[in-house]
Amino acid sequence: MLLRVPYYYKEFKCIADQCQDSCCIGWEIDIDEDTYEYYKQVEGDFGKRLRESMEAGEENTFVLKNGRCPFLNDRNLCDICIELGEEALSQVCTEYPRFVTEYGKVQEKCLALSCEVAGRLVFERSTPFYWEELEQQEYFGEGDQEEADLQMIHMIEQSRDLAIALMQRREVSVEHRIADVLCFAWQVQERMNQEDYEGIGQVIERWKQKVQGAERKEDGPACQGKEEQERKAETDSADRRDAFRCLKQRLEIFTGMEVLDEEWRQAREHIKEVFFSQPPEYYSQAVKEFMDAYARSGRLYEYEHLCVYFLFRYCMQSVYDYNFYNHAAVAAASYLMIRDMDVVRFLDRGKQFSLEDRIDVARIYSKEVEHSEENLEYLAEAFCYEEVFQRERLLEQIFHG
Repeated sequence: MLLRVPYYYKEFKCIADQCQDSCCIGWEIDIDEDTYEYYKQVEGDFGKRLRESMEAGEENTFVLKNGRCPFLNDRNLCDICIELGEEALSQVCTEYPRFVTEYGKVQEKCLALSCEVAGRLVFERSTPFYWEELEQQEYFGEGDQEEADLQMIHMIEQSRDLAIALMQRREVSVEHRIADVLCFAWQVQERMNQEDYEGIGQVIERWKQKVQGAERKEDGPACQGKEEQERKAETDSADRRDAFRCLKQRLEIFTGMEVLDEEWRQAREHIKEVFFSQPPEYYSQAVKEFMDAYARSGRLYEYEHLCVYFLFRYCMQSVYDYNFYNHAAVAAASYLMIRDMDVVRFLDRGKQFSLEDRIDVARIYSKEVEHSEENLEYLAEAFCYEEVFQRERLLEQIFHG
């Protein structure tokens, strides 16, 4: 089995009581079956405390006290670790903030931006993202896959890796890079819908030329031929009032999600407070002012890292649903929502935006969106059917605020 992880993965270390947003507060804490059975056998007063704090059900959980894990003490340290050792923790506690995607004979892991330590690892360096690969002895697969499946896995891997490469072309603006990723993903999806492996390969080869420097243009994404003309017409025809309308539609959809944390509700509503009482043009002007300031700070690579994070995290899920475009669109939609939150934070801070702000805003968004199956399914459906998430509308929002 091949294990693939971001280059900074091995550097992660929980800071426990130093964390500003403990994962032991406000989250339902599941107990896996093996750990649940172990806790039932622990002797003495601590064993009794364990059993009194557990609740059996479809998912075994700890009963929170005032929103806190019952074993998080007043120093914000874990009593289970103190009494029984770290190896006694439930799987969800030992794995967080790690996400796992498995396909074929590959396991990919990344660190969730909902964790401030992970956010620092993602954003604090300008080094372009790359991954490391390790051979593992264990294999979790269910037998050999059909040759056609293996071919599609290979095509999706190539497409995901090329999307990341497109996002990392620093000679091109962030907006054009995201637009290129969307355009490339759309072309891949069209061939994927037809199970046209040869066609996917041709799309990949054409776009590789862009990455290799055969075409370096700032006048628009590298959509080929007629598609390039259509793309340019789409972005040129968009205006700032349309961008404001899209903001309202996007916020309405995100408002429909299950609220996991009050920080998210406050951040979402604050966007409305700042922009909805102003003329439509104010929103686009504020976005432009923020992005210009961000560029002057030399930190645009943070948005690159943000989009690459989502591409690495989600695109390989196409192995299971064959919806490569929608998984790539997650990066674009997340960029837009986080950018709006960034702009508001920038205005609130007297037109300053620090690395700590970058980490914090990404944390709030990730915590709300990435840790609820209900929210992920809700957004997946919205990406399919809501106008504001269609390719043309996403492109308008990327280029016009």
